[in-house]
Amino acid sequence: MDISDLVVFKAVVEYKGVTRAAQALHRVPSNVTARIKKLESELSVDLFLRENNRLSVTSAGLRLMDYTDKILQLQKSAIAELTHAEPAGLLRLGSMESSAASRLPSLLARYHRTYPAVQIELMTAASMLLINRVIDGELDIAMASDPPDDPRISTTHCFDEELVLILPAAWAELEELPEALTMVGYSKGCSYRHRLETWLKRQGRVCEKVIEIPSHYTMIGCVIAGMGIGMVPRSLLSLHKTDGLAFRAIDYDIAHAPTYLISRKDNPSSAINAFIESTLG
Repeated sequence: MDISDLVVFKAVVEYKGVTRAAQALHRVPSNVTARIKKLESELSVDLFLRENNRLSVTSAGLRLMDYTDKILQLQKSAIAELTHAEPAGLLRLGSMESSAASRLPSLLARYHRTYPAVQIELMTAASMLLINRVIDGELDIAMASDPPDDPRISTTHCFDEELVLILPAAWAELEELPEALTMVGYSKGCSYRHRLETWLKRQGRVCEKVIEIPSHYTMIGCVIAGMGIGMVPRSLLSLHKTDGLAFRAIDYDIAHAPTYLISRKDNPSSAINAFIESTLG
């Protein structure tokens, strides 16, 4: 089974037919058809159903597509590793919003100075969304908290955050939080939001409303304005004016939030390894 045959197979699946795949690959349709038949002969399975001059992928074809993506990614990584003395190419990086604001600027600046041939694309999102995108191959590496125990991913501890409960300054002297309580937080899948929900549960409390705000600037502003409570890393507060905020102690196991660099074990690259080493250095 040749790599070039897998490239043709992938194109036929993605372009949903031989003609368009042939155009994309700059081949004649008969050559594409021959490659597909060769693959089917080697594997002794039908990869496509052929009805009324239309192709649809079989279950065997879908399974092969999963392997094809992995094989082509490994081929790409091998070429990058063996043909570049220094890390180069595209690095798709994911980060939590708070880490992107408080931690990443200095890390990215150092990485860019050291490895200028690497092009960085940054995406910010909740931890679980980032981790799922790493697993799905849409991100190369992510900076996230509370990763799951998944055999497909590699986790490297990079730093610890101290989470603090923030509330309006007007509530500072209250012995108990108001009965009607609103949580101002990040979207579902955010590890910090989950930790706040865990803390509230321990207090026997449930927020009547949850206002999802992706921007930490807006979220902290809403807490100052009296909308509700939130939970953020202490390192983030150095970027904000905290007049109008009050803080409340929370349990250590909730406040202590390690952050990890997360990548797929089967997607090695010099750019990923260099980013990990640069971050830890």
